[in-house]
Amino acid sequence: MNLFTKLFKGNQRSVTIKKNIIASFFIKGFSILISLLLVPMTLGYVSPEIYGVWLTISSILHWLTYMDVGFTLGLKNRLTECLAKNDYEKGRSLVSTTYFIMTVIFLPVGIILYTVSPLIDWCSILNVSQGNNEIIIKTIQVVTIFVALQMIVNVFLAVVAAYQKTALSSLFNVVGQFFSLIIIYSMTHFVEPSLYNLAYAYSMMPVVIIAVSSLIFYCTSMKKIAPGIKSINLSYTKDLWNLGAKFFIIQVQQIILYQATNILISNLAGPESVTQYNIAYKILNVVVMVYSIILTPLWPAFTDAYTKKEFKWMNNIYKKMVRVYGAVFIAITLIVIASPILYKIWIGDNVEIPFILTVAIAIYTLIHSWDSLQVILINGTGCVKLQTYVILIGLVLHIPLSMFLGQYIGIYGVIASMSIINLIYACFFTTQIRKIIKQTATGIWIK
Repeated sequence: MNLFTKLFKGNQRSVTIKKNIIASFFIKGFSILISLLLVPMTLGYVSPEIYGVWLTISSILHWLTYMDVGFTLGLKNRLTECLAKNDYEKGRSLVSTTYFIMTVIFLPVGIILYTVSPLIDWCSILNVSQGNNEIIIKTIQVVTIFVALQMIVNVFLAVVAAYQKTALSSLFNVVGQFFSLIIIYSMTHFVEPSLYNLAYAYSMMPVVIIAVSSLIFYCTSMKKIAPGIKSINLSYTKDLWNLGAKFFIIQVQQIILYQATNILISNLAGPESVTQYNIAYKILNVVVMVYSIILTPLWPAFTDAYTKKEFKWMNNIYKKMVRVYGAVFIAITLIVIASPILYKIWIGDNVEIPFILTVAIAIYTLIHSWDSLQVILINGTGCVKLQTYVILIGLVLHIPLSMFLGQYIGIYGVIASMSIINLIYACFFTTQIRKIIKQTATGIWIK
């Protein structure tokens, strides 16, 4: 029996995970390459300060993606259950209803934010000179519209994930990134540096690619659950909401704990520190992206396994993933050691990254990576009530703790706050997933 045959032998769910992981390695490998190329290319188009402003603006607008009240994540779980039972009629209704809900939420939100953005003093928030106010407002308006549209078309990605085709779902964003890369490369040669143009290049292509792809797939391989007006069933809103609302609370915490990072750093240390943080994070994130390739297929797979009560399979996968985390630990340690050389090769002398900053981000990344493993598997089971309580720690503590520590140690205070909170999360969620797998979970541990 050759290696290829062994690789694709065994439980069909495990084989599906392996296929997704292998395909994702190629797709994410290309994504990592594009991500790495985009940084020096963008820094060649605009200054480090403007790039820091762009990173902060995109973080603020990314908050919009969490305003779906968790409906797409709820859809992923519920649709996976329908597909496991071959209930395509209910699946079509769930998909159609989710598209309707997302449109009702995001069209008005996009219009409102577009209208009120000129009334906000963005320059004070971003800690930049008032002379940039007009271009920042225009940039935010452009990104607002595209983010709102993307949240509607992104329902398709949840549908693809429910089919346990997670590699395919990641391909669409990579294609969008590739076209953004081409546009930015062209702008460095033919267009004057502009934050406004940069926003267009980054924001437009993902929407176009996902919209076109969804039309193609709904007319072909996913025709059985293709959305339609007649299939909208608002009675399913409650079912999606009951699970989605829990995911929404978790997402709000993610805004506070992760997406607010750039804003806190910009406010405490200035836009150039945002650039330093993101460059250091990106080089370490290469390992995290590879790790996420393996993690991503586990969510729908655990939903399928938990629905069918296959706990032995779940336990076996968990043990393997613990070993994978060990490899992540080693890889991140090696990158930290080699980081001065890697920065020199990657970005030259454009930005100076302190070694201690890389170490601090690496510690946070290792803690967060362990926490992510537990959370992905728990989300697959749908037992997320405990998360909705535990994450209140992050919701309440992160900003004041970051501001307090930031007064004394600047950017490192923000990173320390994230590390402390993620460590607390990891303790709770490691206990929970092990209880679920061993079938000893009771009360809130299983809800």
